[in-house]
Amino acid sequence: MDRVLVGVLHVDDLIYGNYKNVAWHSNDGIEQFVPSKNSMPTEGDIGERKQVTSFKLEFSIPRDKHLLLKVIEEGIYPNHPWDEPVVQVTEAFETRKHG
Repeated sequence: MDRVLVGVLHVDDLIYGNYKNVAWHSNDGIEQFVPSKNSMPTEGDIGERKQVTSFKLEFSIPRDKHLLLKVIEEGIYPNHPWDEPVVQVTEAFETRKHG
């Protein structure tokens, strides 16, 4: 997680109100998958179901498609150990007490 978050922070300061470098991460959970023949799995073997400890990293950026693509392509992909990292983008309304 540290490597991915550092990669994202090289692209954006993750500012939320009067704070920067704001991110959230979940407790460990279990993720499962079966690598296909065209995959290059970091964990597990092709065609075999694998379960690994995983967690969710969340952060907020302004609604800007260029910034979003830059965060994903330059911040997440090169710093994530998996062949196909799960990246989910959700649009949400947020409040700010300050800023």
